[in-house]
Amino acid sequence: MFGDTVSELENIEKYREAGIIARKIKKEILDSLVTPGRKLVKIANKIESIIKDSGGKIAFPVNICIDSVAAHYTPLINEETVVPADKIIKVDFGIHIDGYPVDNAVSFYFGDDEDLKEMILTAKEAVNLAITEFKPGRVLSEIGSIIEDFVKEKGYKVIENLNGHLLTQYELHGEKEVPVSSKIKSPGKIEKGEVYAIEVFVTKGAGWAKSSDDIRIYSALSKLPKRLPIHVRSARNLLNFIVREFKTFPFTVRWLSGKFSDAEIRVGIATLSSMGILIPYPVLVEKENMAVAQYEETILVSDEGAEVLT
Repeated sequence: MFGDTVSELENIEKYREAGIIARKIKKEILDSLVTPGRKLVKIANKIESIIKDSGGKIAFPVNICIDSVAAHYTPLINEETVVPADKIIKVDFGIHIDGYPVDNAVSFYFGDDEDLKEMILTAKEAVNLAITEFKPGRVLSEIGSIIEDFVKEKGYKVIENLNGHLLTQYELHGEKEVPVSSKIKSPGKIEKGEVYAIEVFVTKGAGWAKSSDDIRIYSALSKLPKRLPIHVRSARNLLNFIVREFKTFPFTVRWLSGKFSDAEIRVGIATLSSMGILIPYPVLVEKENMAVAQYEETILVSDEGAEVLT
């Protein structure tokens, strides 16, 4: 059904192992963990601890995005923000085994607004619809039209610049994209043995996510120069730690606390960012500040179609 070599089969099993941990967290933990009044940082820390205790590694900092915030928001170490009772909350987390990652997200809402409930359901149904269309040889661009048409029929918009993506070893965003709109002409076809994160963001706003000035997540360049003219000791030490612990996967400043002083982190991040060694991931917000719902699954492409891993 998949690759013929032993190594390819082993790699597929690593994706599956990561997926088992993701399913465990979604089925057994999230509903009781994400409750109104609970601090976001406690939720993020708990999920990340469970991933490690379950034998996996964290593929990126747990994102907990509220209302119009769409992506890249992870709580800071001393943050007081709590889960609201009247806004959509999106929890996005990833796991990897030896660099082979899975990525998934769910949305929560504890209020009485039926429109927000329907928005969450639409995001989930759009992803599930896309999954049924994943077959080897299918043109990726066709998936975008299918998702967009479904979401429009429900009275909402997709966020056009937030798309699904190919997952490969130590790469959360591979060379192929899974578009959510007919406007996104994603090149390439779906191939057997590939692993994709299929994600859909739904809103009644502009359908576009804009970058803010808030940056909480970074990653190191995948290919670092052989010689780095880093003369600031704190920056050198920080980079060595980042590459050793996270490789090219995203990380958050929260993970550096306790290992480096606040001053070392501040100077090190600023130095490495100014040199272009670190890639920043600004918090993304819906352009018209309208509520956003999100759903995401990771799938493995087989001859028969798609195996949902998460």
